[in-house]
Amino acid sequence: MENLIDLHTHSYISDGSCSPTDVIKAAKKNKLKAISLTDHDSIAGLKEAKIAAEDSNIELINGIEISALYKDGRLLHILGLGIDIHNEYFLNSYNKMKKAREKSVPKILKHIENNHGLSIDINYLHKVKYDEYLSRYDIYRYILENNICTEPQKVWDIYLDPIPYGNDELITVDEAIKMIHEAGGKSYLAHFNKRIGLEGFSFEEIEDNIKYLVSLGLDGIERYYPSYTDDDRRLLDYLVWKYQLYSSGGTDYHGANRGNIEIGFGEGDLKIPYSLIDSLKR
Repeated sequence: MENLIDLHTHSYISDGSCSPTDVIKAAKKNKLKAISLTDHDSIAGLKEAKIAAEDSNIELINGIEISALYKDGRLLHILGLGIDIHNEYFLNSYNKMKKAREKSVPKILKHIENNHGLSIDINYLHKVKYDEYLSRYDIYRYILENNICTEPQKVWDIYLDPIPYGNDELITVDEAIKMIHEAGGKSYLAHFNKRIGLEGFSFEEIEDNIKYLVSLGLDGIERYYPSYTDDDRRLLDYLVWKYQLYSSGGTDYHGANRGNIEIGFGEGDLKIPYSLIDSLKR
């Protein structure tokens, strides 16, 4: 039987719907051999995930998906896989970012109240947060759980994405790559075809950007992803070959918050081979 994995998943620590334990349970149900929990800008779920993975006999790869500032204000998602979450350099950069994001929460709440008439008690958010630090993900979860908006993407589109990030809230792409490397991990560009990615560029422009990212130290690219077209996959094969990139792959599982995506299989036709982990460990 083929050993399958999923190296891109989210729990309710960021914007998924279920606990880290339940992410692991879903992976076990689908007979995955290994998984990486890659919550947005957070490692807070990895301790719980490790316990659940050991109980389920599933290999856990420590991960994170960093929202990183790129050229002209564009955001990229950089996956860090195989990281040591106790590394001092990594934690210094991570905690600086998290503290800046927590500091911005009152401003975000004020903006939402002024523009949407929605008042959210910050003390309540502190009581129900899952992460050590408060962030806009806690606001996202509050709006969903209280049925103020029932469509996950619209919570971002209407309430949160129009509010720009402030100073120190975003790590630059080169710093994201550096902190991943300092923690002994490998860095991968996630879902290059999306808006938070290289959407809108021609094939030639995408190649130019990959070449530049490699010059910054990028190790690889997400080769397996549910929304890729045949053209996307052909381009990825070429880029992996030309720039000797490592490949990763994942479903971007969010539980019920992306109900069409099944862990390990995406929309049903994705198969991510264990051999990607073999290369990750080199």
